Amino acid sequence: MKKSIYILAFVVVSTIISCTSSQPKPAELVGKHTFELLQKMQTISQADFNKHFISLEELRVFAKDTAIKETFRNAVTKVSQETHDKKLQQAYEMIKESGERHTIDWKTITFKEYVYQTRADSGILFHDGYVVFVNNEKEYVAKIISFAVNDKQRLYSLANFEPVRK
Repeated sequence: MKKSIYILAFVVVSTIISCTSSQPKPAELVGKHTFELLQKMQTISQADFNKHFISLEELRVFAKDTAIKETFRNAVTKVSQETHDKKLQQAYEMIKESGERHTIDWKTITFKEYVYQTRADSGILFHDGYVVFVNNEKEYVAKIISFAVNDKQRLYSLANFEPVRK
């Protein structure tokens, strides 16, 4: 009887440990998703690129339904769809141009790491992070900003990438 209690306790504890330790956190997933977006840069269209980011409509719903500072809410409400699209277009074009300048073969890049830190601003918990990838034995870093919307980390901004200086 004692032996079966120990075995049962061991199985329960092992199951709990394996379930909690193997699942990546939502904030970590945005780094992997951003890397997967970068891997598609040779073939992805502007419209498909935009789908990886929080849309202006989602941003406005978030701003309306979340306890955030009025300044952020007003900024989101006042931005036009044209301005939002232009920001995404600039990010897309900068990454494409830098890829050509650095002769990046996007299909063969490898993921190295995603590091981030949290930053509270305007009542929102932002994740400022860096996706590090390797191409032809050279490391590059791309800065991203994300935040949680409905318990899912959403990409808000992707800055141009640059080589890591050692």
